[in-house]
Amino acid sequence: MGLGMSFLSMFLESCAQAENEARELVPQISTDFSGKVLIIGAGAAGMSAAYFLERNNIDYEVLEASDTYGGRVKRAADFADFPIDLGAEWLHADPIVLSEILDDSSITDNIELITYNPQNISTWNNSKLSRHNWVRNFYSEHKFKNTTWYGFFEKYMIPKIGDKIIYNQPVTEIDYQGTKVVVRTESNQSFEADKVLITVPIKILQQEFISFSPSLPQTKKDAINNIFIGDGIKVFIEFKEKFYPDIILMGGLIKALADTNRLYYDAAFRKDVNTHVLGLFTVGEQSTQYAQLESDEAIINKVLGELDEMFEGKASEHYVKHIIQNWSKEPYIGGSYALDYENRAQDIANVLAPVEEKVYFAGEAIHDEWQSTVNGACESGYEVVRNLLGVSP
Repeated sequence: MGLGMSFLSMFLESCAQAENEARELVPQISTDFSGKVLIIGAGAAGMSAAYFLERNNIDYEVLEASDTYGGRVKRAADFADFPIDLGAEWLHADPIVLSEILDDSSITDNIELITYNPQNISTWNNSKLSRHNWVRNFYSEHKFKNTTWYGFFEKYMIPKIGDKIIYNQPVTEIDYQGTKVVVRTESNQSFEADKVLITVPIKILQQEFISFSPSLPQTKKDAINNIFIGDGIKVFIEFKEKFYPDIILMGGLIKALADTNRLYYDAAFRKDVNTHVLGLFTVGEQSTQYAQLESDEAIINKVLGELDEMFEGKASEHYVKHIIQNWSKEPYIGGSYALDYENRAQDIANVLAPVEEKVYFAGEAIHDEWQSTVNGACESGYEVVRNLLGVSP
């Protein structure tokens, strides 16, 4: 989850959110449910669902396929003199959302953020670099200054739920035909619960890595397969000096403003650091040209070649090192995040519909308002858990 929206839509969403007071996303609730919940996936939605259950003393466990939490929230701690978000990076909502996620009004004051409104803005179109600095008057949101989305969960959520996460347990089968739901993993271990909440990336469901017994309803399978998850990749390059603007939009200005699925940006913008780091963010069709290359070497050569063309060879001249996160080839992820398409609302409703009141789904891809964002994934986890427990919104 990177930019995820056009400049215009991000600006309008941020303005709308800024007028709201903090919402109570994680309340203390009253429920008749006294069973156990098994959460599949420790990404933002899975961690948030666990946080809700923990706060309300509901029995639960989390099965995570990889050896760490976070999912598409990932950090490079030692690449530069500031931590880098290899996955989700921007706060697309008002910063109050951080307090909402944790139900703690002090959080927003305790986390230092930067106002992310690039001042030097260029486009690269038809082999020409053009300035459009006036665009800075129409776009502003936020990013973490000294931490990352991964660091946010690490500090505020994992201490409360971490001992309930079981790592290296890729789920291969979910059997819900009995009175209990039985979940089997790649290591032939079985886990049992009264209800199961599936928060894995939609791409994993589309690839049918997990089988269901009985098979899921056809309407749900069709809806899952309809959700569009494109390729996704981020590249960060350290240079000896900064020779680039704050952001470079690819293509003509009007098209680039409406489709920010490929851009270069100063990753150190307003971080008060000494390192010069340029990032490439790209998802969807525009990212395939990088994500499907055979090796990281081929990717960095392509990226440096593009930058050399823009800046008369300065990229290769000042190159120091790089790091690549290819989400399309990341095990148990398989791509970026959900992108907009026709009939999305109906597909979301069909995926959200519980199966026999035992099998539930959550995640950024099926949150109607904040699809493709971290806060959308968190809110999805909270909303579905409330439904699972029989609690009214």
